Amino acid sequence: MACDCKNCIVRSLTILSDLDFHELEKVSSLIYIKNFKRKKVIFLEDSASLTVYMIKSGNVKTYKSLADGREQIINILSAGDMLGFDSLYDDKYSCTAEVIQDVEMCCIRKSDLVALLQNNPAVGMKFIKIMNRELNLAQDRIRDLGLKDAREKVATLLMTLFTSRGPFQGPQFTLSRQEISEMVGVAQETVIRILSEFRSDGVIGTEGKNITVLDPETLTNLAGMEEGQ
Repeated sequence: MACDCKNCIVRSLTILSDLDFHELEKVSSLIYIKNFKRKKVIFLEDSASLTVYMIKSGNVKTYKSLADGREQIINILSAGDMLGFDSLYDDKYSCTAEVIQDVEMCCIRKSDLVALLQNNPAVGMKFIKIMNRELNLAQDRIRDLGLKDAREKVATLLMTLFTSRGPFQGPQFTLSRQEISEMVGVAQETVIRILSEFRSDGVIGTEGKNITVLDPETLTNLAGMEEGQ
């Protein structure tokens, strides 16, 4: 399915937000839409990098595989974030990307994007500026995560997933305790205890793997996040 960037409801969140009408037309003609279900691997670490993605809705985790078989989570991405841009001038993806909540993706073939940037210097400079901004934001997120305790890390993950959901998706999402443990780098037993505390305090509701955010304001405070972050 083709994409209409200028009328996209999440364009303001993406790297396309600073492009003017004519620049958007050039990009929009190259983009197509794909949907991926939960647990679907979009691309594997070290596989050939052929496509660049922007998330329209849903969530994706990126991770690198460790020698002992564990996953080192790099980031949790949501609407407006990009996947695969770091491999734009490389032959392989630097990490694995896996869907954690059903996603709708804006996709563009890497070769098409490279040609667009090479033939349109103004668009290319804007992309460089915007990606530098995105890199700074990613570094800030990594710094903040390193400073937070286990309780704040779990709250931050839940709040990130909650705030990234579309208007018709509701406050509920599906994650196992093991997945949360892997994503925030906290022992599974600690995750279980923290979720139990959040449930007892009326901040969330749980039913199996389903988690419902009941009190976003309190969860935001527990995460140490500012309003709108």
